[in-house]
Amino acid sequence: MASTRFRMIGVALFVVALSAVEAIQWDGGPADKANITSCVGGIASIPWSFVKGDGETLLSLAWGFQAPGKEKTQIATSNNGHFYTTEKKKFGFLTNAGLSLHDARSQDSGDYSVQVQLLQTDSNLVTVGRMVTLSVTDTPPATQDGDLHVTLSDVVRDDVTEDWIVPLYCGHFVDLGHPPVGVVWTTPSGEVRNSSYQDKGSFVLSLSSPVQGGNYSCHLSPSAPAARCLTATSTLKAAAQLYVHDNDVRLLLLEAQLQETSSRQSKLIGDLNRTVDFMFQGLSSCKDWLARDPRSGVRAIQASGQIMAVYCDQVTDKGGWTVFQRRKDASVDFYQGWTEYRNGFGDLEGNFWLGLDKLHSLTTSQRYELRVDLYKVDWRKGYATYSGFYVDDASHNFALHFDNFTGGNAGDSLSNHRGQQFTTKDRDHDAWDSGSNCAQIYHGAWWYTCCFNSNLNGEYNPKNQHHGLTIWHSFEGGNSLKFTEMKIRPI
Repeated sequence: MASTRFRMIGVALFVVALSAVEAIQWDGGPADKANITSCVGGIASIPWSFVKGDGETLLSLAWGFQAPGKEKTQIATSNNGHFYTTEKKKFGFLTNAGLSLHDARSQDSGDYSVQVQLLQTDSNLVTVGRMVTLSVTDTPPATQDGDLHVTLSDVVRDDVTEDWIVPLYCGHFVDLGHPPVGVVWTTPSGEVRNSSYQDKGSFVLSLSSPVQGGNYSCHLSPSAPAARCLTATSTLKAAAQLYVHDNDVRLLLLEAQLQETSSRQSKLIGDLNRTVDFMFQGLSSCKDWLARDPRSGVRAIQASGQIMAVYCDQVTDKGGWTVFQRRKDASVDFYQGWTEYRNGFGDLEGNFWLGLDKLHSLTTSQRYELRVDLYKVDWRKGYATYSGFYVDDASHNFALHFDNFTGGNAGDSLSNHRGQQFTTKDRDHDAWDSGSNCAQIYHGAWWYTCCFNSNLNGEYNPKNQHHGLTIWHSFEGGNSLKFTEMKIRPI
């Protein structure tokens, strides 16, 4: 008997639910369990609306919110046409079951729901509802001055086709928004091109020669979700344009061609000078050059059967010095690998490392002394000298050797490294047993122990104080240096 009664109640509840579904009709707003997005700082609208069935009476509305991983909470109600919420600045009512969220933030992301309670003509109380998932992630793009600009840049040579390219830039963006926006270009012929390629905050349109003259314009892609986060009065919604004149382009091309020709001529002259220098074979050091040409500069010498270009310092301490390292600014990155330090890198007249193989050839061809010249940030000078300097070959990882520290006001910050093998970021030969690589830790390359008293190939940043920078402890402690130069001279 009881079993029959429960079955009758279940059937009745099913009929009530079915009648509620058939009676109320949702006629607006997002579908149930839909995913919607909103702009950070914007207004998120959920315009739910419904139509009651004949004879039905609306009793109440209740809105809820459930953040990911949190309990569901009630955020607003409506009774007898009056909207109630404890966060009046945040939530608003939209006809007839909708909800608006003002100044949306990322923490407002989650599930929003509405429950509609109705009284039917047969006095049955029914509740129906809907739910959406809101993501508050979109942000508007921004430019340096709030406007879009089209600018014409210098002509460049395409590395693949070797054709001249005239680049137009649309920007300058400091934030592309979320998701990142793109731009649409319109050429004088009316051709429309999408652009996603960026360079330093600007979208690039590459024009091949001959370039069509006329107006080129760019505007934000209308399909970009982040673009809708812009305010109604934002100037980024307007297109930017630039008139490109044929004569201007021809002038740019001519300047680029002249510059390229000049660069080639300079290279040819430099090659010719080096060739002339190489004709002076038999000169094994800069000390040999001192008798022929007392000027400092790049010269050709021959050591251990190898001809090489070196920089000769003919001024310091009566001259005759072959420079193998110089740091004067940050234009050359000294955080290089084993191959680069073996072969050498940089510009002999600027920042450079001559190369471990060349240094081995030089220092094993005859007996040398070493001099290290240093300048502090305030340009106060120091130096240190060592006798019997040489480096081993590659099979011994170019280990450092010298007899003694022979003087200099910079003090001795190299003796602790004597006998140590050379270490780079990809070849660990330091004395640190822990497996750590001093070159990786201090962004340099040196004859590290664990780790150093000197680190002249460390990061160049003379304005900072950091033990990983270009350092000679006995001269400047933990402070980085402004200038370093390492050089050798036959004894």
